[in-house]
Amino acid sequence: MTPLKSLLSFAALAGTALATATPAAATPQRELREIRCDLLEQDRGQLLTVEATDLHVLDQTADGRRFEPAIPRGMAGISCGRTSVIPAAWDDQVLALGLPLFIAETGTRGRVGVLEIDNGRYRFRLIRGEMQPEEQAEIDARIQAYQARFDAAQRQRRQ
Repeated sequence: MTPLKSLLSFAALAGTALATATPAAATPQRELREIRCDLLEQDRGQLLTVEATDLHVLDQTADGRRFEPAIPRGMAGISCGRTSVIPAAWDDQVLALGLPLFIAETGTRGRVGVLEIDNGRYRFRLIRGEMQPEEQAEIDARIQAYQARFDAAQRQRRQ
């Protein structure tokens, strides 16, 4: 069993639940909806899903609101099922908690990506699936916006 088996199972479950409710292919113009979010904990090298019914990243970070959910100690990440794998405008709020954000795209594509920060640098990696060039350009712009906010906050702290 791989460390991502639980996360990929989550993606499959979310995709199955929406198979009849969503179009087969995600498009950049389609409204971004979040189906559910859960916590991830690591157990012997495997990521396991921990149900978190009060966790709603899109709603809780809307318009740049500070993301302050109650996260139990020892969690390894947050996982959200959405209609698109492209990170949302304020998803960097999750990383401020010291946790990566795994995004599982619902529907037939079933792509999975992770938004993370390493040594003060944001990045998004696609773990499963492929990205179209126009989607990559959108992700690159989003990462630049996250980085600019982070860098500005760091400069402000030093003053």
